[in-house]
Amino acid sequence: MYGRQVLALTDQLNGTTSYEHAAALAEQVLEPTDGLLERLAEFFEAAAEKAKEADHDDGFDLHYDLEDAASTLRGLGEDLHVAVDRMRALAPRSPARQTTKATVSGSSIGLPTAVLPTPGRIR
Repeated sequence: MYGRQVLALTDQLNGTTSYEHAAALAEQVLEPTDGLLERLAEFFEAAAEKAKEADHDDGFDLHYDLEDAASTLRGLGEDLHVAVDRMRALAPRSPARQTTKATVSGSSIGLPTAVLPTPGRIR
């Protein structure tokens, strides 16, 4: 059931033409306190504790494997903590209004003119 929901989220991401919408979808996964990665990390931690309850050597081994998975997911979240903002930044910016010499009245907007040194002065 949850895998299908993630697949639907992936399909939405693949179908969007807006970086803002793509960022909103990515945020559902990457949000550090309530996103999918954090919730999966919590799931693996709970599974690790459940495995540790078993009075069996393999339970302890499984516990450590599941704890590693939770740590890996949290590390991914930390590595990608600015990915949502970076995705938003990919949106094309509106073109800046360009001013040309023909549209400005008065003085020139070009480079300042060079001032020649006064003859006889030494620097």
